[in-house]
Amino acid sequence: MAVIEWPAEQFRLSMSRYFIDWTSRSAGMGLSGHEQIIDSGTGRWRLTFALIVDPDADRLRRFEALVSEMRGRLNTALIPLYDAYAYDRTVSPLQIPHSDGTWHTDGTGAMTGEGQQPMRTVGAAAAGASQLTVGLTDPTRPAFRVGDLFTVNGFLYRVVRRNAGGWVKIEPPLREAIPDNTLLETDPIMVRVKFATDREGERARDLLSWGEPVTLSFVEDFDR
Repeated sequence: MAVIEWPAEQFRLSMSRYFIDWTSRSAGMGLSGHEQIIDSGTGRWRLTFALIVDPDADRLRRFEALVSEMRGRLNTALIPLYDAYAYDRTVSPLQIPHSDGTWHTDGTGAMTGEGQQPMRTVGAAAAGASQLTVGLTDPTRPAFRVGDLFTVNGFLYRVVRRNAGGWVKIEPPLREAIPDNTLLETDPIMVRVKFATDREGERARDLLSWGEPVTLSFVEDFDR
């Protein structure tokens, strides 16, 4: 199996959807007469995009080549996620200290205009954990917001609860253990996924003639 890197220019989108497919089970009827639902503890991301394939011969050929390289559900794609509400450089711009390594009196630094301030964990977290603490000082920066997305090693997570001190609850639970001072990628968000079916991307030229977007569905990749 190979990892196929999809360049950002292939993702001219008219629609994007990021959803965790949870798998619940029925335990039958309870004494109350209502169905009992059991959490299986499993869920995987499903990402759906409507890609605009305009009459650009080079981009169309490149798209078809990428689809061919995926070999259906066999290979893995490394793709960028575009979130219009992302925790990015507009929310937390990169800061630098004074020449002596100190920060301003309010704990912030000078804005460089060159990127996003890295967000890193404080303390290690085990696989399956749903809570993290992130550093918000040196320099002082905004906390994650409810709904913010980030990736670690190509696995995607969403913040579902938080406080102003850096504590966050995430979904899904951590796919693997992460050490102290782990970088949480937010700008850009890069995720490892597989095609949801073997026939993704087959109608590119057909839909191009009608001016319709090509819909692609990916699912979270666990083959590492």
